[in-house]
Amino acid sequence: MAIRSIGWLAGLPLLAGAWIAATAFAEPRIEAALEAPAEAVAAATGRDGAEPWLRVEARGRDLVASGEAPGEAAREQARAALAALPGRRRILDRTGLVAEVSPFTWAAAFRAPDRIDLLGHRPAETGRAALAESLGAGLPPGLVLRDAARAARGAPDNFSEAARFLVAQVRHLKPGATAALSDRVLSVHGEAASVAAYAALRADLAHPPAGFAVGEVAVEPALVSPFVWSASRGPGGIRLDGYATSEADRSAILAAARLLAEGAPVTDAMGIARGLPAGVDARALVDRVFAILALVRDGSVALDGSTLSVRGSAIDVQAVREAEAAAASLPAGVSRGTVALTASPVSPYLVTIRRGPDAFTLTGHLPDAEARAALRAALRPHLYGERVIDRTRIAEGAPPSLVEGLTAGIGALAQLAEGEVSVRDQNLRIAGEGLYPESARRIAAEAGRLAPAGWRLDVAIGARGATPSRDPAACRETFAGLASGQALRFDPGSADLKPAFYPVLDEVAGLARTCPQARIEVAGHDDPPGSVPPVPVAKDATAKDAAVKEPPGKDATGKDATGKDAAARSKPAPKAAKAAEKPAPKPVEASAMPDPGLPQRRAAAIVDYLLKAGIPADRIAAAPAEASDRRAVAFALRS
Repeated sequence: MAIRSIGWLAGLPLLAGAWIAATAFAEPRIEAALEAPAEAVAAATGRDGAEPWLRVEARGRDLVASGEAPGEAAREQARAALAALPGRRRILDRTGLVAEVSPFTWAAAFRAPDRIDLLGHRPAETGRAALAESLGAGLPPGLVLRDAARAARGAPDNFSEAARFLVAQVRHLKPGATAALSDRVLSVHGEAASVAAYAALRADLAHPPAGFAVGEVAVEPALVSPFVWSASRGPGGIRLDGYATSEADRSAILAAARLLAEGAPVTDAMGIARGLPAGVDARALVDRVFAILALVRDGSVALDGSTLSVRGSAIDVQAVREAEAAAASLPAGVSRGTVALTASPVSPYLVTIRRGPDAFTLTGHLPDAEARAALRAALRPHLYGERVIDRTRIAEGAPPSLVEGLTAGIGALAQLAEGEVSVRDQNLRIAGEGLYPESARRIAAEAGRLAPAGWRLDVAIGARGATPSRDPAACRETFAGLASGQALRFDPGSADLKPAFYPVLDEVAGLARTCPQARIEVAGHDDPPGSVPPVPVAKDATAKDAAVKEPPGKDATGKDATGKDAAARSKPAPKAAKAAEKPAPKPVEASAMPDPGLPQRRAAAIVDYLLKAGIPADRIAAAPAEASDRRAVAFALRS
């Protein structure tokens, strides 16, 4: 037994050596056999653009798994794949999950002209290389992305599209700018690289990626020098060029232009930029500019740096002096430049003297201050406590014997209870009401001899309560002059009557009452190409007071165009005034196609007003619909 025990002991070293030799030879082969399929499992965790997150180490027949999975599903999938490997004994799972952050933030920072840094967090399921490839598409050569963002869970859906959108926006800005997201809210900070880049940025931000909203946008417009701006007025409407200092100022300028245009086209070619001289009140400057532009028939008001210039033709001679006076008292920081306005003769030349219950009102044009003084002197003997309201303007182009004709008409007007004397070139019209039929006939007979030599005379005088009438030829002649006068244009996209329409429509109604044999047709109009509905703006106190004191369809004396009391009519003007004072409707998005029914609705609105003004239904109608490029309301007289 002793010898046998000694034999076993002598063999143990040999057995241990054999075991060590077998282990040293076989274990590397076993580990290698396990590592190859395990590495394939780890590489598979990087599908669809994600970076492989799983790391696997073989220790003999054991596998040690580590790394941070982008989600629990990916983690379970990797565990199952490792468990299915043949030859392994056990799996030591040391994997975890990528941290979840809330809010999920990411930013593109334009650090230098050739570099954009990506900061914050990127989705765990999106690899750094895949994100860089997606965002780098379309970048100019030499501009590189440096991704310092950390993988995290909690990214919003559609993250990659939002990130591409933000990189595109930061390229509109100068170095130092940042475009960022916080969950689903986008923000942009910086300074625009140019005027065009600022416009492109604003256009892009109006359409963010689906599911995202635009939050804070603190972007300064580009700085330009010199700062220029101009408003031009002509037969085609008003055109705005140059720069506005902000979107708010641009809206104010557009609102003022549309108010002055009264339905005519307004073309906006302005950009947004900085550079207006320091200390200049932009709103005060806008008010002064459009006050001057209202005096211009065809020309422009332009700002170059801090100098304001006016050029073109004025609406009349008086407007030339008014424009020069306005240019001499500009807002602080703005200096007067060239004021080169000329005045062409007014045509047609219109003057009206209207008698109301407590005032004589003068409107239209006169050739000079002497003519104005002569008319006031002619009125003076006929004033019995009435006021004289003088709204005339000085203009060239007066017909010969203008003062003579008006002075003669004043004598007839003084004998009427209500009425008016009006001149249109060399046409003298006397209309109104006498207190009694006999006096009305006598005044009409005497008035027939008042027209100066070479003039035409139109007399429409009746007794109070009776409707005066005219012969068909006089109706056609008077209506032709009325139809070729002031153009009625609706605001783009609107069929609402404007206060400026009422005096003209009241005159049409008055004409219809004195021409009972005539039938009137009304045709609406289309909007000019490219017109958009205006943004509603609050009326100032002056406009509101005027709306209260002078309802549409009346002059300052409280009379309509035919000289009748408002109460004697069907009271259309107060109703129209209420409609005009309603808050402006909310702006709607302009349609890409014209509204084919808009001209008919506009014609119907005119017809409705004239029906309420007393025209019988069988003598007023909308014209049949037809294709037309008409840009103003048209009237036609049918016998």
